[in-house]
Formats: sequence, C-alpha cells, structure tokens
Amino acid sequence: MRSLLFTIVVAAGMSFFFACNPQPEASSLLEEAGHLVERHPDSAMLLIDSIFYPEKSFNHAYYMRFLVTQVQAKYKTYRPIHEDTLIFRARDFFSAHNKDPRITALAWFYSGCVYRERKEYEKAMGHYLRAGDYATEAGDNALQGLIQYNLGDLFAVQDLYPMALERYKSAARFYNAYPEEEAYSLSAVGRMFLLSGEKDSAFLYFHKGLDIAETKGDLKLQSLLSQNLGIAYRENWQYDKAETYLRQSYLLNSDSVEIPRHYLNFAKLYAGMGQPDSVAIYTGKLNHSVDSLEDNSFRASIYQFLASTESEKGNYKTAFDYHQKYTHVLIEIMNDRNRQSVYEANQKYNFELQQSLIDSQYRTMERLIVILIVVGLTGALTFTLFILRQRNKQFQAQQKIGILRNMANDLKRLHDTFELDAERKIRRLMMERFDTVKKVALLNSRVREDDPAKKVLDKFNEIVYGTNYEEEWLALFQVFNEIYPDVSDVIRQRYPQLTNTEFRVFILSYESHPKTSFF
Repeated sequence: MRSLLFTIVVAAGMSFFFACNPQPEASSLLEEAGHLVERHPDSAMLLIDSIFYPEKSFNHAYYMRFLVTQVQAKYKTYRPIHEDTLIFRARDFFSAHNKDPRITALAWFYSGCVYRERKEYEKAMGHYLRAGDYATEAGDNALQGLIQYNLGDLFAVQDLYPMALERYKSAARFYNAYPEEEAYSLSAVGRMFLLSGEKDSAFLYFHKGLDIAETKGDLKLQSLLSQNLGIAYRENWQYDKAETYLRQSYLLNSDSVEIPRHYLNFAKLYAGMGQPDSVAIYTGKLNHSVDSLEDNSFRASIYQFLASTESEKGNYKTAFDYHQKYTHVLIEIMNDRNRQSVYEANQKYNFELQQSLIDSQYRTMERLIVILIVVGLTGALTFTLFILRQRNKQFQAQQKIGILRNMANDLKRLHDTFELDAERKIRRLMMERFDTVKKVALLNSRVREDDPAKKVLDKFNEIVYGTNYEEEWLALFQVFNEIYPDVSDVIRQRYPQLTNTEFRVFILSYESHPKTSFF
C-alpha cells in the first residue's frame, strides 16, 4: 500500500509538473522533425515521440501542425494510422486558414491515408484529389508526385489499369528531379502495362527503373524492379531470365512482409518450368503464411494458385477447399469495391470541380452582365441628362436672345423716336430761326437810317447775325443749307439759267412752300 501510494503521488506530481511546465523545446523538436520526416522518417518519429503533452506545449496552430507531422512520420515508418482521426481537425483548421498551401495539402493527403487504411476508399480518393489541388497551389512537385502515385494505387486496387497508368505516369513526371521516387513510379507504370498485356512497354519501364535504382544503390528498389522483371519474363515464357531476376530480387529483399510474395513467384515459375518438387517446397511455405496475410488481393492470388496446383495433382477435395477460400476472399474484394467505388469518387470529384468551374464562370459572366447593364444605364442616364442640359441651355439662350432682341427693338424704337423728335425739334428751331432771319431782313429793307427804330434794329441784327456778318443773305443762306443740305447745289445744277436774284427768290419761295419738290 505504501508503495502504491508513493507511485500515485509521484505520478500526480509529474502530471502537475508537465501540465504547468510544458516542454520549452517542443517547438524546436517539431521543426526538426518536419525537416527530417521526408528522408529520415525514423529519426523524425523519435523526435515526435519525445514531445510530451503536445496539447500544452504548443499553441493551437502548432498543435495542428504536430498532428500532421505525427501521422506523416508514422505513415512513412509503416506504423498503423487508421486510428489517428485527430488529423481531421488539422485538415479543417488548415483549410479554414490556408496560409501555407503545402501544409494544407499534407493535412488532406494524410487524412486520405487514414481513410485508406480504414478501407474508406471513396473518402480517400476525395481527399487525395483535394490534396492535389493544394499541392498544385504550393508548387511542390515532390508532393504532387506522391499524391499522383497514391491515386494510381487506388485505381490499381480496383483493376482500373488505364486510369492507374495515367496517374503513375503523372507521378513519374513530377518525380523527374527525384530519381528514387521516379524509379518507383516507373516500376508502377511497367506493372500496369504488364497487367494490360503490353509486355514490350512493361520491359522498357522496368529496365529504365532498374537502371536508376542501380545508379542510386537503392537495394530495396532494386529488389522491387528485379521482381517485376522476373514476373514479366515468366509471363513471356523466358524462364531462365525470370529465375535470374527473381533470385536477385529475393537476395536483395530485407522486408519479411514481402517473403510470401517471393514464395508465390518461385512457385509459379517452377510450375511453368515443370519442376513439381520445387513447386511443392514453395506451396508448403505458402500454406503456412497465407491465412495471416492482410492483403486480400494477394491472398486471392495464392488461393487461386494453390487450388490450380492441387487440382492438377488430382487432390480435388483440397483443391475445392482452396477454391472456396479463393471465392470467399474474392467476394470480400468485390463487396469492398461495390461499397466504395474510387472511379465514382473520382468522377464525382471531377464533376464537382467542373460544376464549380462552370458556376464560377457563370458568376463571373453574371457580374460582367450586371456591370455592363449598370454602365449602359449610367451612360444612357448621363447622355439623357447631357441632352436635357444642352436643350435647357439652348432654351435659356433662346430666351435670352429673345429678351435681348426685344430689348434691342425697344431701344431702336426709343432711339428712332428720340432721333425723330430731336430732328423735329431741331428742324422746328431752325425753321423758326430761318423765319426770324427773313423777317429781320425785311425789316432792314424797310427801316431807313434816320428812323428812330434803327438803333433797336441794329441791336436786333447783332443778336440774330452776330457781329461779323457781311450781309443778311449769307446768314439766311447758311441757315437754309443747314435745314436742307445739298438742296441749293441741286437747284444750281438743274437750273443754271437762274440769275442770283432769281436763285435767291427761288430759295425763299422754296421755304415759303416747303412741300415743293425739285427732285
């Protein structure tokens, strides 16, 4: 009891310590793990496992990054991830705050890997496709290659070889700057050609991949490509070359999980070569391992081969048992495919993508049409207002012109009236002056020098004619010319025969009879 109590106290103290004192070095450990995870996933996994209490050691954004890196490291070190559903939170977080498209792409991709391990292939397909969009945005060729390769795997599992082939080829193009990854993609491309019956193309891609693997010194990759070449040569009945490559693959292999696959390849090879003893050795090894395998497609291949072998030996009951197991596994595979069609998931995603594109184009066109309508209406309204303003200005100008014209007419009438009145007044005054001059002239002719009125008349003459007049006629004639300009000249021209006396009488008569006209 005392020991148990001590353990509980220590555990509580440690929990309190970690809760109150999160790791200060946690962020640097996560950064280092992120740098190592692609090329050295085992080292990255050790760093991830050394982070205690990550919920307290990181802020929310860094904790989401921790969840992605953790699943990434586990996936690359072949640890199970089907229960790592916390990564879905990271996926949602980074989708909502897409500041770094690469980490968002990783969150979607490894969420898809979790679904794939849970055998939810439709969801895995959707997540891989979405991850591809973010990887394209990030411009990360290596990540795009990884996504394309895994999309090819999903299609290949459901025997959709042409679609898988296109994805593997795409992965090889993205991996052009990454030789080892490119070699894996070339191997997958060759496998699709082989399954499709195009053996020449399969040989081409297998040899190309093997050359890269040998150049890089990657034994695991050499084992894989040698195995594929051995199978290709066996399918082409070139058993010597097939055996050479299959043995090379077996010797280079370091993965115990792959050993049953080597057993099956050797069993099929020796069956084709007619070596029943060697076939019996490898079928016996397959019998001990087949039931523990998790890959249903591989198990189905083993059961099918065992049923065929036992049938050829006449062991029909054993062959029937193997055939039943083969049928049972095949039904499981077909049920999985019927439940989850990656082809339909891919088509659905493509349809949604196209629909989204069409909707976006429609919205863009709709906005453009609205803008054009608004611009057109604005232009029409502006033009209408401009026309109305111009017409208003024109109308106002016409009103002003009318007013000015009326004012001008009124002024002209006033001016004419004024001139007429002035002329009449001047004419009247001049006529009165002329009449006065004539009367004074008559008085002068009648008043004698000794007449007492002579002084008064002289004074009057001074007033009428001025002090410097020569004679009365000149004064009279001057007044006449002022009243009737040019008339005296016309009379002279028309009646040159008149004497001076007759001319003066004529002038005086004209004034006495103003209505007389010489013109």
